[in-house]
Amino acid sequence: MNTRILPALAPRLVLAATLAASGYIHAQLYINGYRFVHIIGSLFLLQASTAFAVAALLLLAAPPPLRIAATTIAICTLAAFVASRTTGLFGFSENGLQPAPQALLSLIAETLTLLILVAWKATEVAAAKSGVGVAEYVTGLAHPAEHRRLYDVLWLLLPVAVVVGLFWFGRAHTPNYETSLFGNRGSDAQLLKAQMGSALMGLALIQLFLALWIYGRLPALRAAPHRVHTTHRLIGLTAFLLSLPIARHCITAYGVQFTPTRVALHSLTGCFLYGAFVAKVIVVRHRRWPGWALPLAGGTLVTAIALIWYAAPLWYLNGLQAPGL
Repeated sequence: MNTRILPALAPRLVLAATLAASGYIHAQLYINGYRFVHIIGSLFLLQASTAFAVAALLLLAAPPPLRIAATTIAICTLAAFVASRTTGLFGFSENGLQPAPQALLSLIAETLTLLILVAWKATEVAAAKSGVGVAEYVTGLAHPAEHRRLYDVLWLLLPVAVVVGLFWFGRAHTPNYETSLFGNRGSDAQLLKAQMGSALMGLALIQLFLALWIYGRLPALRAAPHRVHTTHRLIGLTAFLLSLPIARHCITAYGVQFTPTRVALHSLTGCFLYGAFVAKVIVVRHRRWPGWALPLAGGTLVTAIALIWYAAPLWYLNGLQAPGL
């Protein structure tokens, strides 16, 4: 395919795919019983119909009104998802990521839809500032010295592949509850894992502090010397190595589970964590990314570790309790 056509066509196709997936999920749920739920059944049918319609139209063109429609569908679906699990929606309520796996798949589809739309708009804005078309901006054809820009974009597929791979293994693998962690099993393994997870959380906070220092966000401290940069890298490596036996035990002993909510949060964030780590490494090694990319990647990594710690180590060490879970 012509390299000028691909950048213009790819976002339309991917966006159409995520919308169609969302529509299919809601159509399936509607057929399998939700059609009997007062008001909610009609909303499911409306969501599926509009998602399919917009997806089909995107295959032909992508004018702003269609993208606005796609954004509206994704936001409304996510809002309904949250409402049905908190305050209730027209007297209807759901629990966590039920029904499984449709609830999770819908959540992923809507999130991907919004991410694609944001990335699409950001690319258009950047291309306009550069005075070139989107195709030329992405491929670098307008500036031969920048041909590698497309490869930088393709690098982002690697973190996605890591997340999907871990998720697939966690779902396909048969859990082995007798899996040991450094010779410990059962409650002993859980205690050790909670302690190691808490240590990982501590390292993440130290990393956050050092990153703020390096970026000059701590006015009380002078510019970070070179040894701070070295320490930051060494602690990052230590944290990664510390996480590996924890992750191996989690995915081998329990896999990826959708219930209860606490376990679902822990499982899914655990898969996301390593995708975020790979993304951060890519941003560090490929310095052509915008200045905000590295802080965003690092902040996402710390946030993921915090969620994992909150949903498991804190829960375990706090007498099997965590506020809100």
